[in-house]
Amino acid sequence: MPKSSRAEAKQASREALIKSAMELMPEKGLDVSLDELCAHAGYTRGAFYVHFKNRDELTLEVMTINGENWLNSIFRPQEDGEAEDLMTMVQRFLTEMVSGTYPITQKAGLRPHQLLEACARSEPIKQRYIELVSDSIRRLTANVKQSQDKNQLKNSIDPEQVASLLLGLAIGVHTMYDLDYPIDFAKGSMALLQLMSSSS
Repeated sequence: MPKSSRAEAKQASREALIKSAMELMPEKGLDVSLDELCAHAGYTRGAFYVHFKNRDELTLEVMTINGENWLNSIFRPQEDGEAEDLMTMVQRFLTEMVSGTYPITQKAGLRPHQLLEACARSEPIKQRYIELVSDSIRRLTANVKQSQDKNQLKNSIDPEQVASLLLGLAIGVHTMYDLDYPIDFAKGSMALLQLMSSSS
């Protein structure tokens, strides 16, 4: 087989394994068996170990793809490249949470405790999760600043601190929701935004 064909075949097997994980992990959890994952992809364990040292490396890859795709779907810049205001972003976030497209939900298949367990056993996964959290705070800070520029929020509050608190609240509220605790995302979010409103 020509060298280019071997490289293409190797890349194809990697992509198939990642695709398999992205399809099976939501249904069966992070600990889906490697045999099932490989069979679903149409490859052997040998092919798996060509690309990944262990399951955590594959989990890290899936987590990165899903996390970045989801962040890009939530934090959408305006046509001029500026960040949207906080209200617009929050409304989109609420829609995703309620619809189950948020990647760490019962409907999506990955539960908060599973992600935390993965972080506890794998330092690379933990660090990647922290990077995604930091990226979320950075983007959310831009949304807060945009709302302050529009006089929707108080200018006296630190936008980065607000972003950090909002993200922490979202993670906590999502955990409550995943426990089937009755909570109204929309009303809670509107109440919080009212507290921060420049007119309050």
